[in-house]
Amino acid sequence: MTFLADEHVPRVFVTTLRSNGHDVLEAKATVGASTADKRLLDYCAENGYILLTHDKKDFAGGLQETVTHAGIIVYTDGNYLRDDPEAAVRTLERVLAAYPPDELADALVWLDEWRR
Repeated sequence: MTFLADEHVPRVFVTTLRSNGHDVLEAKATVGASTADKRLLDYCAENGYILLTHDKKDFAGGLQETVTHAGIIVYTDGNYLRDDPEAAVRTLERVLAAYPPDELADALVWLDEWRR
């Protein structure tokens, strides 16, 4: 399973995900900076990538219902990912353990709800 990290995802979190064995691409490097949200979600859908984003206004505001996708994971506390990336990775791994890929498809998951 591959993640596409939206451009506001902290680099330290992306690096920590990778060091824990996760395949993570960065949106800025993969599809370009300031890519329109719909295009970003379409790209994820075309490639089966799970989108990691802080952009709750757009992705949780109905856009996710317009495109069949592999899943969207939204976080609201950017400091959590930046200040404790190892804990944030463990939180994400709990989500992945609870959602098999077929159940994560077309789902919108709030990472903050999985924090302990």
